[in-house]
Amino acid sequence: MLTVFTEEYGIVKAVSYGVKKSKSKAAASSQFLCYGDFDFYKGVGKDIMTINNIDTLDGFYPVSEDIKKLSLCVYLADITYCILGMNNPDSRMLHLFLNSVYALAYRDEPMDKVKAVYELKMMSIGGYSPQLNACVSCGSNEVYAFDLLKGGSVCRACGGKYIVKLDKNLYRALDYIIYSDDKKMLSFNASDGLMKLLCKIAEQYVELQLDQKFSSLDYYKTMLTM
Repeated sequence: MLTVFTEEYGIVKAVSYGVKKSKSKAAASSQFLCYGDFDFYKGVGKDIMTINNIDTLDGFYPVSEDIKKLSLCVYLADITYCILGMNNPDSRMLHLFLNSVYALAYRDEPMDKVKAVYELKMMSIGGYSPQLNACVSCGSNEVYAFDLLKGGSVCRACGGKYIVKLDKNLYRALDYIIYSDDKKMLSFNASDGLMKLLCKIAEQYVELQLDQKFSSLDYYKTMLTM
């Protein structure tokens, strides 16, 4: 039983017979991160599709051979599944995931950068886009902080429990990530301090907005310490 993120059907469950056999030609194409053309068949009265054939286009092997990058991709996949759910086609989310995996595999982008950008971008696409220009509580334009729980900027009067001071550099970085073209979402530079802050904000934003902790994130952090 495979979980496949398709452009036409969204995330679906499908059966691929014989892939666990040692001599199966389809074994490699059934691995995590396999990208290709899937030939599906759905019998009359059946809910689960069968995979007749997989024409592999890319296995993203530089990621598969790096346990840190691989564990990060598992976490990114978990976020995607949590936001999108089953059987909900979303071409933009699919390509965002593919572009991020490609960046890790072939562009050697820093993992923390890919992680933070993906978290914020995916949340924005999924209906959790932060409001930056005005206070999310009262609408005031005099904002000074970013509230992770309220989902955007806040003024001093409204404040909040989970706030991060919103200076000019942080505002510009968040604005670029959220509103930039998906293909150019990683095309920016940030200081080490700013990137560290973006990583903290993005991770906590996902957790608070989705109200969920991911064991795959804990595993990824464990791999970083090894």
